Amino acid sequence: MPNKLFKNNFINWTSGNEKIDDFIQKKQLKISIESYIIFEWIPYNEFIEIKETEGNCLTTATWEKGPLIYDTLKKEWVKTSYKKVCLRYLYNSQNVTNEFIDKVESYLTDEKYYGVSQNSNTRDYILVFNNEYFDYHCEKCGNKCMKYRIWCEPCQINYLKNNFINWTSGNKKIDEFIQKMQLKINSTRKGETFEWIPYNEFININEMKGGIAIAIWEDGPLYYSNIKGKYKRKLNKKVLLKYLYNSQNINDTLLSKVAASIMESYGISQNPNTKEFILVLRPKNYCENCGKKYNNKFEIDNKNCMSCQTNHENKKISDLIQEMRLDLDHSKSNTIFEWIPYDQFDDIREIGKGGFSTVYSAIWKDGLLCRLYETIYRYERNPNTKVALKCLHGSQNLINEFIDKVKTYSNRKVNNIIKLYGISQDPDTKDYIIVLEYAEGGNFSNYLNKNYERFDWFNGLKILTNVIGGLSKIHQKQIVHCYFHMGNILFTKLSYFSDYKACISDMGLYRKIDDINETKIYGVIPFVAPEVLKEKSYTREADIFSFGMIMYVVATGRRPFDNCAHDEVLILNIYNGIRPEINNQIAPKCYIDLMKKCWDGNPDNRPNSIEIKEMIELFYNSLDQDFKKKEQQHYEIEEQFKETQESRKESLLSIKNGKSTTHAQAIYTSRLLNPFTKNISNSSTVEITDFKIL
Repeated sequence: MPNKLFKNNFINWTSGNEKIDDFIQKKQLKISIESYIIFEWIPYNEFIEIKETEGNCLTTATWEKGPLIYDTLKKEWVKTSYKKVCLRYLYNSQNVTNEFIDKVESYLTDEKYYGVSQNSNTRDYILVFNNEYFDYHCEKCGNKCMKYRIWCEPCQINYLKNNFINWTSGNKKIDEFIQKMQLKINSTRKGETFEWIPYNEFININEMKGGIAIAIWEDGPLYYSNIKGKYKRKLNKKVLLKYLYNSQNINDTLLSKVAASIMESYGISQNPNTKEFILVLRPKNYCENCGKKYNNKFEIDNKNCMSCQTNHENKKISDLIQEMRLDLDHSKSNTIFEWIPYDQFDDIREIGKGGFSTVYSAIWKDGLLCRLYETIYRYERNPNTKVALKCLHGSQNLINEFIDKVKTYSNRKVNNIIKLYGISQDPDTKDYIIVLEYAEGGNFSNYLNKNYERFDWFNGLKILTNVIGGLSKIHQKQIVHCYFHMGNILFTKLSYFSDYKACISDMGLYRKIDDINETKIYGVIPFVAPEVLKEKSYTREADIFSFGMIMYVVATGRRPFDNCAHDEVLILNIYNGIRPEINNQIAPKCYIDLMKKCWDGNPDNRPNSIEIKEMIELFYNSLDQDFKKKEQQHYEIEEQFKETQESRKESLLSIKNGKSTTHAQAIYTSRLLNPFTKNISNSSTVEITDFKIL
């Protein structure tokens, strides 16, 4: 039994004080082998490398002989030499009383304690603990800290109390308020002190609207450094100054307002000229544009103020932003819809112009606010984002129509659609602007011109997979594109190293913003369905007709009807069943059959987007060497496409080498088509001209 061993050893040591000896002996007699460590008398001369205390309660040292520990392998008590320990000084403890012994006992709770020693010079007793004790107790007073040796509330309060005589605001109420706030100090402020700040400590004061200013506080806030173990200042700290107008006369209402902001505040100051008081705030929690406090963590993290976003002269624009942002909360979208001030755009260059809009490329300085990862609801700015600005002519006076178009384009949850980032306004023309994802690869025509040599069936079908994937999602949302042609298929990149991805653009932006006449037909003639040319409503089936023409482009590398004028003659022939010619040597029968179904003259005979998607994916997977679930039909389809590959390649090269020309009156930009459709409108039968039916 260990207590017998220790009892026999009582004659071999003494502290020199009967009460201390008795206290230690009682502790030892309670020890079992499970206790592992022995509480003992430790001669002071066994300590080396004692760190100077500088009047503090705690310090560290190395115990040469080390504690007596039971070795379970050797089954004996052994000394662990050169043990790092924490020494807790019990100042003015030369007179040992029962009260003193009780106090010592109160320190020996759940901590790992080794024993008692005595400073040979001062005769003060010392408690010896495991070195971890130093990490969780105040070095100055010995109290247990609220956090890892960084925060002792009593010591901080004493420091601030002693400092009260070193400052004054000149106003008794303000002084008392600040002192009261300082004495409520706690670790949630991370050691920072609410204080009186002389106005002359602010430099580079930049006045802003909303009664605020941004400034640099030269001395900076006072905070407790857990590394240094003392108060320091963070020099040249950026702060937000919130002016408390008409505050020359201090009252309880004003002080309550200040108290409500205490957790975001560094302190109070006063303008020496106006005598108005100033609340000095952390910029992180407030919008530097309007001075209002951010509403939530999302706004704080992303400097994205809802008040600024929805504060517009036109309430309808404010309501639109609000609605789009509320939709964001439910969608957890990867991008944030925003109002983007026009002065955020640099390097604005015109890249396209039509009758209804002008498109520019630009650099968005602050950049897109987007989610970092699919699984994490956290956003970050991507500075200097390249964007496309679609400026809608005449939109300043037609706000309802503009809003309708934006809502139509609101498709953040749809893949393979050019993303909508937000809206803006030209300060000169007052035209509204739709801010869109920039397509580095240009439109389909641009892509073809640069990629004829690598435009094999696999890449062509990949493009069709992207396009029909986007179109099917649009149709599932009960939306009709109404303006589907080559120019509205754009190519984007997810990253610098990734391949281009085909995306659909310009949903709902196919007509003049002030044109509410549904009988007016806009578009590119070869891509417009015959029933639409007859002035019937645009339907999903009309989009499918246009997709059939896109399939023709993929198969041939040519734009449909590029060998003739795009006029009333072509419109009459399309209406009567004429379609572009295609050589069955360059496309397999399964592909041509699907294409012809898409451009069938009867809308009811056309497949829907889901059916087409399934077929296009079947074709694509048949050629995809990485697709693991191939069945017999995949191999049969793959063989059909391989048989046409060489002929198709030769055809594409002939186009690249200029052996194919485009008619001077073949127009592939959108325009009003009604002047060319009157013959169809006035007659249900027309004569087929110049073309051979396939």
